[in-house]
Amino acid sequence: MPNSHNLEEVIRDAGEGWLIDMFAPPEEAIPHIRQTLSEVHAQARKMLGPSAPDLSEESIVRHYNRYPLKVKGFLQVLGGTRTPDILLMAWRIIQGMEVKSVLLNYQRQSRFDMQITLQSPYGEGDEVYESTSINDFAVFRHIGTMEVSNLPVFDGFYALRRG
Repeated sequence: MPNSHNLEEVIRDAGEGWLIDMFAPPEEAIPHIRQTLSEVHAQARKMLGPSAPDLSEESIVRHYNRYPLKVKGFLQVLGGTRTPDILLMAWRIIQGMEVKSVLLNYQRQSRFDMQITLQSPYGEGDEVYESTSINDFAVFRHIGTMEVSNLPVFDGFYALRRG
């Protein structure tokens, strides 16, 4: 089990050092990632109130030390999108929320609108996440797909295998 102490150690130990190394300039990567996490945390508080998940650096480090593959998947999404809504949605799926519906409106060189509704397996209310950035569509490469009794199901959130 990992024993990382800070965000940079988590990112590098998870094999996602590209998040730092490809940033220009690299020494500004961690402050930028911290700012993004802060924005996601603020969005969580706005949407979910006092029951919002803690997405601080310290919380991410703690989660990584217990559930490294879950945090690895989140870090991979963090490298592809900066939209707080979609990053929060990814975290919520990682924590057990289920994809209830996906509405997509795309018109070439004109429009992209995506709305994802999550439902809780624990009886909490539905949560709606929205984006107008086509880059956010990449989040779906992390979501499992299957059929149950010949019916479509999006299931779970997974780190991609790389290398």
